[in-house]
Amino acid sequence: MRMLVAELTGAAETGADLITVARSGESCRLARGLERTGSIEDEMAERAASVAGDFARRARGLGATHVVVGATAALRRASNGAAVAARIAERTGVEVRILTGDEEAQLVYRAVIAGLGARVRSHACVVFDLGGGSTEVVSGVGERAGRWTSLPFGAVSLTDRHLKGDPPAGQEIDALRDEVRQTIMQQCAYMPERTPILAGVGGTVTVLASLDRNLSTYDPALLEGWQIAPDRLEARIDQIVRSTARERGSWPIMGEGRADIVVAGALVVRELAHRFPGPGLVCSTQGLRYALARLAAEELRERNRAQS
Repeated sequence: MRMLVAELTGAAETGADLITVARSGESCRLARGLERTGSIEDEMAERAASVAGDFARRARGLGATHVVVGATAALRRASNGAAVAARIAERTGVEVRILTGDEEAQLVYRAVIAGLGARVRSHACVVFDLGGGSTEVVSGVGERAGRWTSLPFGAVSLTDRHLKGDPPAGQEIDALRDEVRQTIMQQCAYMPERTPILAGVGGTVTVLASLDRNLSTYDPALLEGWQIAPDRLEARIDQIVRSTARERGSWPIMGEGRADIVVAGALVVRELAHRFPGPGLVCSTQGLRYALARLAAEELRERNRAQS
């Protein structure tokens, strides 16, 4: 779960006008066990509600005048998704919007393009958002999103399904790779064969970029727009896959609760990079929460116009 408190000035459609006031993230694992039971575990639902409530209080304490809460794959798929959304709404005082796959993909694409700025606004792009329970992939040209798909796996669900060893055994990696590759080939069949810009969002991507930049702390300013060349990307992925959870947990840039799922995430990134070959992987730190911030600003402006 991620929080963003932001100020926007000028046209809400541009990226340069967004000023980050505060951002934070907590691991909640809503997708844990979802494939086995079809529902979100009560422990995970309670943690999500608690974290969301804390985020909402912090946002309002920092002066937020309009709060938007968006939910993605886990609540879309879970049989108790509506009940979990209601629990979160009770803690935050904000109705939870369970986004469709189309809404999520479109929002993420626009946020990434806005964040990367002029360098991508006239180019063909493929953007992906690697989450815990799904992975959105969108192709487009500049700010215009085109084809999109929501791949039915993420770092949490793939870890639950395939990876047991530490580090994972070769056959576990092969099984995960085969599932991911087959799904990508089927669901991304109508997307471009190559792309000059492949941009990724999510914790796995920022870990890869941080390793590539040899950072000891997470710094969005140093990561936004950083491009990892194909040979370096392979080296960073191998570094993650061959390490143990304890070794990964000791890396300064490894966020809490990510050391055990980043292997699956890195293997997904590898397959996406193979499917969409190009100059390298571009790291974006501006995903769905930035799109929701712009949406909040647009809604607030509409509300103020209606009241004036």
